[in-house]
Amino acid sequence: MTEKASEKKKRPGVLYVIGTPLGNLTDLSSRAGNTLERVDLIAAEDTRRTQRLLRHLEIRVKMISCHKFNEEQRTQVILQTLASGSNVALVSDAGTPGLSDPGAKLVKRVRDRGFQVIPVPGPSAITTALSVSGMPADSFFFVGFLPNRDSARKRSLEALRELPHTLVFFEAPHRLIDSLKAMQEVLGNRKIFMARELTKIHETTVYSTISGLIDTIGQGPIKGEITLIVEGAGTDQAEQLRLQRQPAIKKALRFLMTEKSLSLRDAVDLLTELAPFNKGLVYQLALEVKQGV
Repeated sequence: MTEKASEKKKRPGVLYVIGTPLGNLTDLSSRAGNTLERVDLIAAEDTRRTQRLLRHLEIRVKMISCHKFNEEQRTQVILQTLASGSNVALVSDAGTPGLSDPGAKLVKRVRDRGFQVIPVPGPSAITTALSVSGMPADSFFFVGFLPNRDSARKRSLEALRELPHTLVFFEAPHRLIDSLKAMQEVLGNRKIFMARELTKIHETTVYSTISGLIDTIGQGPIKGEITLIVEGAGTDQAEQLRLQRQPAIKKALRFLMTEKSLSLRDAVDLLTELAPFNKGLVYQLALEVKQGV
């Protein structure tokens, strides 16, 4: 073996992070298809789903599963594969890996070990839904899936309700009504856009209010993958929420500063650590409490 061939063999492999179609297989880019064909190993969230894509492309490449229950174990296999000089492709069930799908931990470990990670852009339910929602997309906040438990779900929404940014959620059909009711209770009856089964045969989009969408969903069962786009808090709404909170915040600050003898700064720090309050607002209210206002 020549010295040049030996060096080539020892060159580390590359991890390609590939966006795959949400449903319509023809949405796969030619670059993504070529990359899948050239790699030595494909790490797929669900090998059965990815196998359908590979059959469509007439590609035969070794696959292993890499999902949230085995990501740590598979990371070791992938690191060894890259160290041997072989290239790996990471794909999720649909869309771009790492966005409410497995992959972020793997990518971090691969980067930390010094291997090259190359993105191969492709579909994403987030940007696809935003592009047809009519909602402002110059500034948006991707939430992903809300917690399962009602109390935790409402706490998450509480932390979001004063944000002026468009909010993007993923949701499962069996939890949709519960999540919408929690949104209406915490966020108010905002404008909302629902995209279901994007790019697929039964693609459905609905632009409504949260209460209107609840009424629509209540007319029959719903299936498929769902993306929700919710309008952010307007200036007037955010100000109203701040005014509603002030008496309770002042009461908590008064207790911390008098009963618990905390300094103004310590009381503000503690309160803003325990609850999603605006620190500037809490500090202003703490000054008023200290001055006896």
